[in-house]
Amino acid sequence: MYKNHLDVAIKSKNLPKSLLLYGEEYFTTSYIKEILPLLGESDNVLSFYFDEYNFESAKNHIAQPSLFGDVSILYIRSAKKIPKKEIDIFVTLCQKNPTSYFLFQFSGEDKVAKELTRSFTKKKSADFVRFFKPHLGDATAVLYKKSQELSLEIDNYALGHLFLLHNEDLSLSVNELSKLSILNKKIYVADIDEHVYGMGEISMDEFISKTLEKDDIREQLQKLLDSGSFDEIKIVNAIQAYMVQLFMFHSYIKVHGRYDVLEILGFPLPPVLAQKRATQCIKINLNSYQKILKHLLEAEHALKKMANIDKNSYTFSVLIKLQSLL
Repeated sequence: MYKNHLDVAIKSKNLPKSLLLYGEEYFTTSYIKEILPLLGESDNVLSFYFDEYNFESAKNHIAQPSLFGDVSILYIRSAKKIPKKEIDIFVTLCQKNPTSYFLFQFSGEDKVAKELTRSFTKKKSADFVRFFKPHLGDATAVLYKKSQELSLEIDNYALGHLFLLHNEDLSLSVNELSKLSILNKKIYVADIDEHVYGMGEISMDEFISKTLEKDDIREQLQKLLDSGSFDEIKIVNAIQAYMVQLFMFHSYIKVHGRYDVLEILGFPLPPVLAQKRATQCIKINLNSYQKILKHLLEAEHALKKMANIDKNSYTFSVLIKLQSLL
């Protein structure tokens, strides 16, 4: 089902007996927090987080209907694939037992999630929802709603800037709003730059710019990794997304002789960031875009699949080669 269908099911309290949620982690976590209280009391929930999963305990929890009408809820959060036969058993048990429910929050690879969806069919009173990564406009709306809950006064440019600084990670951006609310003042872009990336840290946007300018990035790379907000794969993914945006700007400017952010990206950017991308994009020729994007795809695949490699050193070598392609 789609996200709006899930909203209707929640509002009508007509949820499937088994439900798989995957994709954007902020949304999956938010919906789990909303759904669990609708199904039953917390005492009736057996939760397994990541490596805690135990098949026998999970199966026994939902195997028998309650004689007193109490519900039994199995909630699993994992980034690893659980054998299909075990998932199928949980789904079947919940279909048969009127007081049993199964919620699976999966945070692993989309390819694995797609395989898992085959177990969550409507004919078994089950369903699944994939939450896509929000674009800047949707993310800003979510952040604005959260800022209202925190009674935090902040303008939309600052919200968008915060989201981009955190590599479009909505969960990190939401967490940052709670910290900013302590300042007890209206928050502007300058406040984000001062307080979010204080204490020697740099933003991803700044890091990518230094990479494109062929600066020495060893110290900045280590700061990003030490911050805990980014790992090697997230850094490569962030540069990929940035390069795709630059290519879109480049193509549009070549055709129209100007840039229009809404037409290029489908959502607005703060003027400073838009101008920055317009300036950067023209410095790179089309042949270099092709080589760089291919190089980054190969690097992403290597980081995800290759075992026994020093990811830190490998990522640095990837960025050095990227600079040579500019």
